Amino acid sequence: MKSIRPLSRLAVGLAIGLGLAATTELAAFPDRPVKLVVPFPAGGSTDLVAREVAIEFGKALGEAIIVDNKAGAGSLIGSEYVAKANPDGYTLLMAGLTNVFLPYVHKGLNWNPVDDFAPVGLVADMPNVIAVNAQTHYKTLPELIAADKAKPGQLSFGSAGVATPSHLVCEMVNHQAGTQLQHVPYKGNAPAVNDVIAGHIPVMCNNLAGTLPYMSGGQIRILAQTGRTRSVAAPDVPTFSELGLKGFDSGLWVGIVAPKGTPEAVLTPLRAALAKAMAAPGLKDKLAKLGATAQDPSPAALQKRIADDRKAWDPVLQRVDLKTN
Repeated sequence: MKSIRPLSRLAVGLAIGLGLAATTELAAFPDRPVKLVVPFPAGGSTDLVAREVAIEFGKALGEAIIVDNKAGAGSLIGSEYVAKANPDGYTLLMAGLTNVFLPYVHKGLNWNPVDDFAPVGLVADMPNVIAVNAQTHYKTLPELIAADKAKPGQLSFGSAGVATPSHLVCEMVNHQAGTQLQHVPYKGNAPAVNDVIAGHIPVMCNNLAGTLPYMSGGQIRILAQTGRTRSVAAPDVPTFSELGLKGFDSGLWVGIVAPKGTPEAVLTPLRAALAKAMAAPGLKDKLAKLGATAQDPSPAALQKRIADDRKAWDPVLQRVDLKTN
């Protein structure tokens, strides 16, 4: 009997060890806070939307959602960080339209800014706009288009930088309307707005949230906005589609994604929590005040938005010089 006692103790130890391992493996997700990476600076439209959503998302998930800004390279830095993170559900990305653009801007990436993620769900659409200094005589988009065609290439437009959504919205106008508006890239939307107000450049493309205060203040006139319908934050501004320009149904959308390979057992509670969060009382109104429109938070809606954008933007992205230096 004495000879088998050490073996018995070993067997008991192994059983306990296996039991603990099984308990750890089967522990319910989540059991600690989840990080939501925003690939843009704090205070911008994506960041502000992320922070409002994170509050309700965390409540629904039962753990805090911590917003972490990892800005740079037009969302490349933050997106790559999440794509290469452990696919355990604890590191998520507030992805957006820029993820569709990144493969055209940065050639030879060893990862894919779209395909290396698993969809959690679509969150919101933030319209982009084309706007002019309110002192110019351009009252409507057709008037601006006519002025450019009368003197091709004489009008310039500002943007937040090369290959940003604000840049490419104005390039889409060139593509669809046959204009030759000349690009003047800035390091962010704020300095572009300042130069439009100062009269240094006549035109800019920007997100609605970053432009609306200056329209309300009478400094900037918004001529058109992206989206299938007018934003509740700017009901008097027509959509591009209303003015006869196609390809502008999608604005600067944002959605939540996880690293590719995240287990379904983790994605399922994340998706359920996001759906519950987006249905929370008051959240839609809070997003509307930021110029954002809440969307269907399903993974299918996010996948469709990405597919639609790839189709709509491909001809523009192929044509435009997207060198960032």
